Formats: sequence, structure tokens, C-alpha cells
Amino acid sequence: MKKPILFLHTLFIALFLFSCQPEDTTSLEDNTLTIKETSIDKKKMAFDLIDLLQDQQFNSSIINTLKENHTPGIKLATLLSQNTKIAEHASYTSLINTIAQADEKIKGSIAPDFIEIPEIWLQQPTTKTEDFSNLLVAFAPKGDEDSWTKITAYTLDKQEVYLEVHSLPQVPVLVIETSGFETLKLEADYMNQELQSSGLQNNRFLSSDMDLQPTSKTNSGLETTKLDRIRLNDDEEPWISGAAEIYAITSGIKNVGNEPEIKIIPMYYLDEDGRDYYPNQIMLFWDDYRYQAANIQLFEKDSNNNYKSLVSAIINGVFQIIGVVSQQPWVNVLGSVASAILQATPDNWYTNDDDYVDSFYTIEKNRNYTNYMGARGNARVHLSPFFIADN
Repeated sequence: MKKPILFLHTLFIALFLFSCQPEDTTSLEDNTLTIKETSIDKKKMAFDLIDLLQDQQFNSSIINTLKENHTPGIKLATLLSQNTKIAEHASYTSLINTIAQADEKIKGSIAPDFIEIPEIWLQQPTTKTEDFSNLLVAFAPKGDEDSWTKITAYTLDKQEVYLEVHSLPQVPVLVIETSGFETLKLEADYMNQELQSSGLQNNRFLSSDMDLQPTSKTNSGLETTKLDRIRLNDDEEPWISGAAEIYAITSGIKNVGNEPEIKIIPMYYLDEDGRDYYPNQIMLFWDDYRYQAANIQLFEKDSNNNYKSLVSAIINGVFQIIGVVSQQPWVNVLGSVASAILQATPDNWYTNDDDYVDSFYTIEKNRNYTNYMGARGNARVHLSPFFIADN
């Protein structure tokens, strides 16, 4: 780090200023954050799916598709649309209705309180097998992961069996997920819209196609920082939780008034810990900031928490701290914004490495970062400057 003494001094000031703020509702200790129940009956979904799996053609189609697909999961609607020959089956109709009801709740609201999109993924044994006669169907238990003592699964004749929470099963398991990557995509969109409405984000993400045009008329292209490689440390997550739905919250100072610019950036490819990924993903758009430093903080989507309450708390927390430190030097404000984002997240995230993942503070423009470890030691990245020429 170029100026460690200055950085430590700045970080101390930012943390001191923030720790002196009075408590308010942004601590998120109220019940509005936690999702108590889901509207989709996963057990009924499991039994409907088991009914359809009795059809050998459907069974083979689903298994082969999930074996060949390397994404964390596939939308159930997509899988059903590829297997319409059994559309007359009552269980097929039941699953279609479940999907339609979930879709209606999303479409019927500008920002629905809770988003569920059914997905299916395949957990294969450590030793890959071609024998799926002992296939099980399962879904994650309710409640916090720390409270799980067993995973309930169902055989193809609908008998209950129990699986270990932290040990991979030695038989193939079809897992039903309603709060996976497809859900994260929509939640990130809604969170960005809320940040835009609050004045904490510009209109770069307003259109369906990301705006890569420079905001400065004097610039002939767009200056960015690109994520070349990332690796998350191994954790002891229950296997039934599936892929890690990771997203980044980026923050910088956008004007002389020390107002922050905050973005939510999903990282759909990051589905496993302990593995290197090479996404070439743009993380920071330097035209969005007045100064040449910004923060990148990584989180994992928590299906037990309400995304609307979370983004509302972030907005409230940022505005509260900015109201106090806006007259401070911009670098102090930058650190305070990152602290406000962390302070707005639920307390239990600090005891569960998969919810709050890591933070990269004061990332500088035009600087390469190689094997750069986050402040929490949970993520290691390669970052590089990346110029996008104007057409």
C-alpha cells in the first residue's frame, strides 16, 4: 500500500466518527429484515417433481440437462418448457401454476416484498455416477443454517430419508431452490432502482443494456477497473445451500459535496469457494466518481433476509453518516460510506463468513492489484485498469 500511515489514520478517523453516531433503525435488529416464511410449498413441489420423474423420458432429460449444465441452477420453468410431452400430467400443471403464481407476485409490484423463482440443481456424489435409480429430491430446511441438524430428502417413492448437513451425500440429489441466482438478478435490479431513486446512484444501470458510455464529454472512452481473477476461501457451508450467490457493493465519492455513488453488482459466476474465477468483470466506472479511489465490498445473498429492508437500511445509514462527515476530507467520507454499508447489515452477518464476505477499501484508479487480499482475508483478487474506447 502506497501510504500506509495516511490510510490507517484515515480509517481510524472514519471508524471513530461512525462509532459516535446514535443508534437508530438502521441497525436492522427489527423483524422487518427477516423472512419468516416463503409462499412456495417446497414439499409439494418435491412431490410433484417426483411424480414427473416416474416418466423415464422426463427423468433422463432432466438429469442429462443438469449434468451438462455448469451454472448453479436452471429455472424450473425452462426445464418444464423443454418437456411438454407430459404437459397433461396433473403434477406438471401443478408446477406450472406454482411458477405462475410466483411470477404474478413479481409482476404485480414495482418492487415486491419477497421474490421467489423456482430453480433446480443437481448435487452429484464425489464419485460421479451414471446410476440415478437411487435419486433423491430435497430442499434446504427453514431457519438459520446453524440450527440445521439434518437434511430431509425424498426417495422416488416419496419416502423420507435424512442426510448429513455438512457431509456430501453419496447418492445424487435433485435440489429445489427458490432463492438462487435468478432471484438475485431481480433483487439486484430492484436494489439499484432504489439507490437511483434515493439519489445515491446515477442512471448507468437504468436501461436493460448497461450504459458503457463515458459521462464526460471530454473523454474519448470509459476508464474502469476490471476484476480479472477472484478466489473465495473455503468455508463449511452446508452442501444443500448450493452455490454462493455473491454480489458486490461499490462506493465512491461523486462530487465536491462529498455525496456517495453506490452500485450493486451481481457476480453470477461465483458459485464455489476455493476455486479461481476469471470473470473480466467491470467493477468500477471512474467517470462516476470525482476522486480516484473507491471501495468494493462483497456479500452473499441471504435467503432469510429481506432485500428491501436491507437496501433501505443501507440508504438510511449512508445518509445519516454523510450528514455528519460531509465537511470532512473526501477520503474520510469514502471510508465512512463503507463503514455505513457494513453497519447497516444485520449483526449476525459478522458471525457468518458467507453473508459478509470481504471488503477492498480505497481501490485506486490506474493501479494494478495482484493477489490482493481483502481486509477480512476471505477473498483474493486481481484488479487492473481497463479502458473502453468510444465507438
